[in-house]
Amino acid sequence: MNLKNNRKTITRKILCLIMAFVCVFSVAAPYSAPVASAQESLEDLRNQIDEIEKDIVEDNKALAEVEKDIKNNEKKLDNLNDQLDKISQQVDLLMESIDIINDDIDDLQGDINVTTNDIKEINTQIAEIEAQITETEALMDSTREILLARIRENYMSGEASTVELLFSSTDLSTFFARQELVKRVSENDAELISELTEKINELAELQSTLETTKSSLEEKKSELNSQMNTLNTRQNELESNKKSQQKKQEEAAEKYSEVENLIEELDKDSDEYKKAIKKKEAEREALEAEIDEIIKQEGSQVGDTPDEEYENDGTLGWPLKERCTITAGYPYYPSGGRHWGIDICLCTSSGSTRDSNGNSLSYGQPYYASQGGEVIIADWHKSFGNYVVVDHGDGKQTLYAHSKSLNVKKGDIVKKGQQLGLMGDTGNVTGPHLHFEVRIKNADGSVSRENPLNYVSKPSYVI
Repeated sequence: MNLKNNRKTITRKILCLIMAFVCVFSVAAPYSAPVASAQESLEDLRNQIDEIEKDIVEDNKALAEVEKDIKNNEKKLDNLNDQLDKISQQVDLLMESIDIINDDIDDLQGDINVTTNDIKEINTQIAEIEAQITETEALMDSTREILLARIRENYMSGEASTVELLFSSTDLSTFFARQELVKRVSENDAELISELTEKINELAELQSTLETTKSSLEEKKSELNSQMNTLNTRQNELESNKKSQQKKQEEAAEKYSEVENLIEELDKDSDEYKKAIKKKEAEREALEAEIDEIIKQEGSQVGDTPDEEYENDGTLGWPLKERCTITAGYPYYPSGGRHWGIDICLCTSSGSTRDSNGNSLSYGQPYYASQGGEVIIADWHKSFGNYVVVDHGDGKQTLYAHSKSLNVKKGDIVKKGQQLGLMGDTGNVTGPHLHFEVRIKNADGSVSRENPLNYVSKPSYVI
């Protein structure tokens, strides 16, 4: 084996290893600053939520004082609406907290992935160093055996002096040949000793590098464990906030029900009734305008080519996959109020939306994306509850409202038929169903609300 070439190879590998360490540790960055910033933001949001909660408690006390006084219906209604507004604010703040924690988790997960890759790289290089050490030790053993064999040979034969070589040679040429042989053997022994010394030094350097690498690996593992603990804390905090949010949404639904029942008790010709209806209409119109504005700002418009990532086949599909019925159509409710979409419920073969025990067939059942696209809204509002808007390209947007829960978030790319959420009764509803809309962003930038049945054909299982 060529010891010089092997030594050069080992040296090059050591230099590459050192450079790799420099790259690995210069890329990795501590995560402490973003976590601190996020914690400050979350603490501020929690304080706001707590302050609103105090107001709600005070409102409940005030409500109890007028609860039995039928003449105070207007005051009672104002109080309930005030509580509903404050609960909605709390839900919004909780959603903001969830977004912060989700971003925090994404950043942490990214750092964990980087650290994990660093550890894999270090492990690979440790294995390489250990292989080099094994190879070097084998070379040392081989060199040592050669040297010891040479020493034994010289000892057994005795040292050949110039006089002995001269008298033992038959002629002068034999003498010079033997003298040259002795010289070369001596030089070879010296070279072996020199290279053995160098190999010992290289082995010591490799062992030192290995110790440094292992120490770095331990630091990386410690950093990774710390990040994992932080991530687990964030995820637990996220789940806690989601539960709080769900509880507040349920509280909002109860308040909505109280408001609706109280409105029904009011005289239809009274100022209180007209005021209550006007407030509901104003809230719904404000939400509709807000959604339209987001579509104007972020949605595609007629003529735009759908992104290839959407895998858009050009045809909007029905959002449910089981037998169902339309309980309210476009553009009016059966009661006469404006309705910009269609309400769909799962049903029996006879068209009933409830089972034999009176339970809703729709509650908790999945609904699906009508077409591939990008989620441009995934939010909660006291009117629509949990709702989603998907932009499919070419100006087509579909809206799905009153979900029990959502499976997607803003910015997600979804495929046709992908589950978006579960049907529910969040927001201003009389029972679990899916509110489904089609909105078009026209070439002039305006947004129109279209009859979904002009874009989506009813399957045979729609009764």
